[in-house]
Amino acid sequence: MRRRASIKDEAKAVYLMRKWRRNSGRIRFLGVVLLLFIPFFLQGCQDEDGGATAGRSLAPDFTITRFDGGGEFRLGDHRGGPVVINFFASWCTTCGIEANGLEKVYQEYVAKGAMFVGVGIDDTEIMARQFLAKNSITYPSGLDLTGSIKRDYGLHGLPYTFFVDREGYITYVHSGAVTETLLKYELEKLL
Repeated sequence: MRRRASIKDEAKAVYLMRKWRRNSGRIRFLGVVLLLFIPFFLQGCQDEDGGATAGRSLAPDFTITRFDGGGEFRLGDHRGGPVVINFFASWCTTCGIEANGLEKVYQEYVAKGAMFVGVGIDDTEIMARQFLAKNSITYPSGLDLTGSIKRDYGLHGLPYTFFVDREGYITYVHSGAVTETLLKYELEKLL
């Protein structure tokens, strides 16, 4: 024989249904908010690689304060030799993957006249410095404090690596982790 629900059980069921109705709007709202923000989180760090040969566009000039105490780095001061600009962030795992290769190629090509510069994007100074120390980066690096460099270069995600020729023109842009092979290939064309 089936047991009939007591008044206490019915009251509990009514209470739980009312509670669910009250909270279901909040749950739906949080779900919608989460769905709206997922693309922003996914955009931040790129796993896929891609590159494009740039037309003859002049690299936007910028100035950053160097972390190593070497004063300022101004892109325009380095005309006459190729420059590799790497945009990174401490929170970007792909940036960490490419960091050792960038440093290795920098050490090999600095004597040949190539300059590298790292520009931290959407990061704090403490976190960026820790990232550079962890990856033993010695080339000049600093932060884009205002977001103007990010905007001028049209960045949407990280990492990005720009190759600039001796006249200041962008010759190649790579999104995603750059390899040592690609760095050397593009630099050899610029030397």
